[in-house]
Amino acid sequence: MAGIRKIDDKVSEAIITAGDYSAGIYTFGAILHSFSCGGRDVVVGYDDFAPYPDTVHTTYLGEVIGPFANRIGGASFTLDGRVCALERNDGANSLHSGSINFGARFWRMDSMDGSSVRLSLDVPEGGGFPGNHHAEVIYALSEDGKLTIEYGLESDALCPANMTNHAYFNLAGKGDVRNHRLTIDSPEYLCVDSGLIPTEPCPVSGTDFDFRNGAVLGDRRGGAYDHCFIFGDSRKAVLEADGYRLTVTTDLPAMQLYTGEFLSSAAPGKRGEPIVPFSGVAMETEFYPDFPNRPGFPGAYTAPGKAFRSTTSYHLERI
Repeated sequence: MAGIRKIDDKVSEAIITAGDYSAGIYTFGAILHSFSCGGRDVVVGYDDFAPYPDTVHTTYLGEVIGPFANRIGGASFTLDGRVCALERNDGANSLHSGSINFGARFWRMDSMDGSSVRLSLDVPEGGGFPGNHHAEVIYALSEDGKLTIEYGLESDALCPANMTNHAYFNLAGKGDVRNHRLTIDSPEYLCVDSGLIPTEPCPVSGTDFDFRNGAVLGDRRGGAYDHCFIFGDSRKAVLEADGYRLTVTTDLPAMQLYTGEFLSSAAPGKRGEPIVPFSGVAMETEFYPDFPNRPGFPGAYTAPGKAFRSTTSYHLERI
């Protein structure tokens, strides 16, 4: 049943429903806690809120990441002649905005009805990213099982913007996702260096990165992926397993596929299931990683009077 569940003085969970579907969203991190069809919850996480704050800078379970998702090489970029030095939290690089990540903050619940919730957040300048930021996110659920996330970001200074959601999905609700079948409309992916910083677009044809006709994750590379796939015209990815299908569509040009090779948690996951490597797969829609340092890569910038807007949908259905 739709409603608001109070966790403590700072955190609540908005539970939205539509038809046979439901989703739970925490005000902390705007975390997607659950997404269920007929009682099958396909989001990896914890039964209760308590363990989530310990994951905000490690596994990023279900968080809304911002202002910049993914990696920035050398943890710096130059903007209008100013060198912006960022937190180095991934070797020599910056990952998911470091400690100022939106997923580590308490959001406001601005409005809610039975099938949607709007959250917002104000973040002062910090972490090397220019400007004060105002972020908004709307989760909306339809009766046919489409969970749509609308992102908005404004700032009072020129700043790169790249928001996403870092939910991990497991369509069986348990076990190893390397038996999941994935199809991606992606003729190219981004080759990376040893620090996983992209170097250039590379064709997927003839490689382990060709998912255009679908492939079981574990049939290649031992199922280990942490790479950015460049979408074709449909901007779509389809994950299938155990009688369920999850279709991801977006207005963004790319998607980071991370199959959870390094997932781990001391706390047990939902229903007592362990959270271990390959427990879930993240499909993070985005602009290209490191675009502030790569003039040829597509990206977005906020500035006074210029907001970042984006929409991604996750359509869950039985097959």
